Amino acid sequence: MTCDDARAAFLAGEPTAEHTNHLTSCSTCKSMADELLTMRRALERDDVWEEPGPDLEDRVVTLIAGTAPAANATRPTAWWAAAAAIIVGLLVTGGLWATLGTLSPDWEVTLPGTAAAPNASGIVQGWNDVAGTRLRFDIDGLEDAPPGSVYQVWFSREATHVSAGTFVAAGEIEMWTGISRRDFPRIWITLELLDADESPSGFTVMDTG
Repeated sequence: MTCDDARAAFLAGEPTAEHTNHLTSCSTCKSMADELLTMRRALERDDVWEEPGPDLEDRVVTLIAGTAPAANATRPTAWWAAAAAIIVGLLVTGGLWATLGTLSPDWEVTLPGTAAAPNASGIVQGWNDVAGTRLRFDIDGLEDAPPGSVYQVWFSREATHVSAGTFVAAGEIEMWTGISRRDFPRIWITLELLDADESPSGFTVMDTG
């Protein structure tokens, strides 16, 4: 299983369990989760697949060259392919990501502080996907984790707890988890020592309840 195989299957909307396992365990693919999800959502839009008008080639060439194309001029297929590639490259690396990054979340929930962190407050936003959930936290009033410790995010259903990641300082934090909040509705944050114990410490600083 290569990264390209897993990403292609995800973008095509046809990831198998093997593809999903790769995307959620590969550090390189996990770092691209936001971009992959944004592109996947863009590809699902009907207007992306509309048949282009007959003047599209002329408009692309005009945009690149900065001049009006000659009437009835012929252009080699290789030139058209190169021009299209340039435009796509500019869109993907520039304004397209900025525009699509504003897509509304599928859900949002407040994340209040507990008695252990009474000044803390936050909001969690989630974008659902077949491969899991993209998360964005906006947290204020939570002191930095002491040396030798981290804050750990948990999703829970009764006594079953799944870690979604760690952080050390408040602010805007983005994560990716391979589960859905629909299945694990409780979101909470604990302060954890950096040790071999993988279970929640019980020192809860924020909790949706």
